[in-house]
Amino acid sequence: MENTNDTPPAYDAGEERHVARRAKTAKATRLQHDDDFRWLMGDARGRRFIWNLLAKAGVFRGSMGPSTELTAFNEGRRALGLAVLADLMRLCPDEYGRMQAEAISKQPATNGETDGGRDEQNS
Repeated sequence: MENTNDTPPAYDAGEERHVARRAKTAKATRLQHDDDFRWLMGDARGRRFIWNLLAKAGVFRGSMGPSTELTAFNEGRRALGLAVLADLMRLCPDEYGRMQAEAISKQPATNGETDGGRDEQNS
């Protein structure tokens, strides 16, 4: 049966041309993603954005919550953060140290406090 309309034929995993076309598209998409990520990390604003994203994702803290549902939610958020961190370490690992140094330099000075920066009224 011949395809008489303008729509492309459905994907057929048994058709070598279809598989090759899909692999080529996937590779181009992956290369574009990698290039975009390097661009983002090449600017202080991008590094600041990624630092905040990693912090909100809870990459560097535990995921345990008071319920299994909250723990699962936290783990899902953390998994996304870990995927971003993996891209960072794969594509531009030197930018991680730079990003960390920039973030630390923006934190308020603690003046030797030992309470981890907690407000004394809430202790």
